[in-house]
Amino acid sequence: MAARYDFREVPSKKENGEEPKLYPHIISSGTIRTRTILEEISEASTFTVGDLEGVLCALTEKISKYLVDGYHVELGKIGYFSASLKATHPVKDKKEIRAQSIYFDNINFRASMWFRRHTKGYVERAGKYGSRSSSQLSEEEKLFRLERYLNENAFITRSDYTRLTGRLKNKALEDLHRFVDQGIIEPKGRGSLLVFIKKSPSKEEIYEVNPESWT
Repeated sequence: MAARYDFREVPSKKENGEEPKLYPHIISSGTIRTRTILEEISEASTFTVGDLEGVLCALTEKISKYLVDGYHVELGKIGYFSASLKATHPVKDKKEIRAQSIYFDNINFRASMWFRRHTKGYVERAGKYGSRSSSQLSEEEKLFRLERYLNENAFITRSDYTRLTGRLKNKALEDLHRFVDQGIIEPKGRGSLLVFIKKSPSKEEIYEVNPESWT
């Protein structure tokens, strides 16, 4: 699978009369959740998801501890973490501010050279300049991918569906709500907590499939 890209304009000063320059940027395919990564690692190893969650939790605590103690933290071949500080107000003289006025501001990450070299792949144009276009899968293919996903997962989110089909936010929601109207899936929750689950057959549908259940 190739990453998709498009172009954005770099604002130019109006007085010089130059045409705006363009620079490429990746169009997000969605968000891969930690659980998905752990499940994939678990399937390819002898570790359970619980084992991996425990290690990840312990690793997170250790990284936080060492950052608070003022260390830079190297995480395998991925890169380095460090903490940054901020003062409560602008400082012109070191003597005019005390430790109480300095606080942790942010966490910085710097990818290692190895990680940068290995995080390279193919890219493909997402659509015409100035627009983001959804993939044009057939209805049958979208439904096939949806049902296959729900056979392996308890629910699907809009971002999951976008990653699965390449359909952008509005088109993805249109698809999902159409599948709801068709009785294929049903929504649960609302807003940022909205998910879709496979619709359970009604009693009437069960009776139609298995007439013996009438007795």
